[in-house]
Amino acid sequence: MKNLFARIGPGMMLAAVAVGVSHLVQSTRAGADYGLSLIWLIVVIVILKYPAFRFAVDYSSATGRSLVTGYANVSKFALGWLAVAFFVDMFIASGAVSLVTAGLFISIFNLPFSGPVVAIAILVISAAILLNGHYVKAERIVKVFVLAFSLLAVTAMLFAVPLLGSDGRDLFAQLTPSRSLAVFVIAVAGWMPMPMTGSIFHSMWVCERRRSGDTGFDYQRSLSDLRIGYSLALILAICFVVMGTAVLFQTDRVVPANAGAFATELLSIFTTVIGNWSYPIIAAAALAVMWSTQIALLDALPRVSERLFGVMTGRSDDKPTLYTQFLILQVVGVSIILLFLMSGFGTFINFATSTGFIAGPAIAYYNYRAVTSSEVSAEFRPNQTLIIWSWLSIISLTAFAVVYIYLRVT
Repeated sequence: MKNLFARIGPGMMLAAVAVGVSHLVQSTRAGADYGLSLIWLIVVIVILKYPAFRFAVDYSSATGRSLVTGYANVSKFALGWLAVAFFVDMFIASGAVSLVTAGLFISIFNLPFSGPVVAIAILVISAAILLNGHYVKAERIVKVFVLAFSLLAVTAMLFAVPLLGSDGRDLFAQLTPSRSLAVFVIAVAGWMPMPMTGSIFHSMWVCERRRSGDTGFDYQRSLSDLRIGYSLALILAICFVVMGTAVLFQTDRVVPANAGAFATELLSIFTTVIGNWSYPIIAAAALAVMWSTQIALLDALPRVSERLFGVMTGRSDDKPTLYTQFLILQVVGVSIILLFLMSGFGTFINFATSTGFIAGPAIAYYNYRAVTSSEVSAEFRPNQTLIIWSWLSIISLTAFAVVYIYLRVT
């Protein structure tokens, strides 16, 4: 067990990104509003997105560089598009996660402050942790938190299963096509199990793991690490849909529209299915895993942004020389959004997750282009099955994005 814990790393960082908004918020809402009706969608989306994440490992293992360099080699347009997408994601995604984390702190400690104020305080503390230890410390913290929370979530789901269909409630909702359903489905799919930008993060973390001195983190270990983290993300998504269905579906309880109240409701789901005695354990685990999501994102986004800047200015290596400056920029930018530009918790979360989905098709396409380029040797290129799988993903994600844009402009 100790050996397994030491061998995994970037995959747990990836799972940490997944657990945040997509699982705690959107998966729970999916179960609360639609029962088990959307589980199939979650499974399909997770399967569809896998090639893009696999290609991140393939490319970084083949070249020793991150996908940012791969985008630069594909075309200037690809690099420019990635720069714009990450500049937006740097503030929107981090803001959404910060807000959910703040909601947990407010609920558990009964803090008298607003969500944005607490979120900014968490941002500053998280940034200080990263500046003190960078990737190695972040990975160690995240692994412990994610594994502990995963065990708790699976246990809670097993307790929740007997509650499914209790009091004469249905397990599945009658889905009637509507604008609101379509928008919610796309919002769920956008960050399920995580945004497609997570594949770029993962390529950076694979490079950092090797740069940290782990010479044994070879291609096969990288693939195993990805599969563990990615599979865990899917399992946790299903856990939260089941718990949302068991406790909230077809009841008078509603998913609250502000961060603090949502966190309170989330914790009550766990205590309902396990028992009130479990509250201290659940509260600590929820705080830990959301903070791990915060730390993972806060590490990844400046790292990718810094590398983008390096590529655009002609620096050939992947070493993070401006990491601190971009980290500070992210904290300041997210703080401004939370204080002055946020209209409401639910609206902001839907906007963040939908934005991630719109960017998805392009990332899937450019990841494919990078891993099939001439700089990747034949042993690391995808086989015919992965190529077909990838194109199916690109086409499906594009169709979802087009529908979402149509719904927003009409």
